[in-house]
Amino acid sequence: MTTDIFIKTCKHDASYLGHCLASIAEFCIGFRNTVTIHGEHPEGYMWQQVEKMYADKHTDADFILVTDSDTLFNQPVTPESFMHDGKPIWIHTPWTEEMLSHQGTSTWKRVMTTFAKEEPPSEFMRRQPFMFPREVLHSLREFCLRTHGIPLADYIMQSKSFSEWNVLGFHCWNHHRDLFHWVDSSVDELPPLFVRQFWSHDPVEKNLAEIQSILS
Repeated sequence: MTTDIFIKTCKHDASYLGHCLASIAEFCIGFRNTVTIHGEHPEGYMWQQVEKMYADKHTDADFILVTDSDTLFNQPVTPESFMHDGKPIWIHTPWTEEMLSHQGTSTWKRVMTTFAKEEPPSEFMRRQPFMFPREVLHSLREFCLRTHGIPLADYIMQSKSFSEWNVLGFHCWNHHRDLFHWVDSSVDELPPLFVRQFWSHDPVEKNLAEIQSILS
């Protein structure tokens, strides 16, 4: 089994990327490679979602662990840290009235419903990083082509809103449920959190003391 770490980054995230890579060097054990994709695009937010959903074009690893430039590992991890009995862990949260009262959450439900042509039972974008077998990305793209008649990259870029982890998570729930260990956050014990996720819109200086503490 091989596992690569995948990061899509851009000029805006450069101040965080170096610290992220330092945390990988410090704490990540047993991963084969770290694949970092740089690039700028006029629709940067949407395009970075495209790049993540085509991550298997940049690595032939059996499993891919996707993280963001502004997310630092803060303790030792191996690929198995993100797995249970050999299956990647995916956390989801069944909808509640309170969740759906928030505009952002209700938007993600609509995005998933529009893409999958059915309503999702849960929110699937719960925490960084996300780990999955490489084949589910090809499956997702094939589903998009069959269902919507256009490549996934075009679907994402034409969308007014998209949520890559919600869409992929719901797709895996529907079509590859046996490949994952599913954690229902409303009833199950959550797995350990191995990262500290910052917000790249904050200047790195605002978080530098904490970052230095993690890396020291």
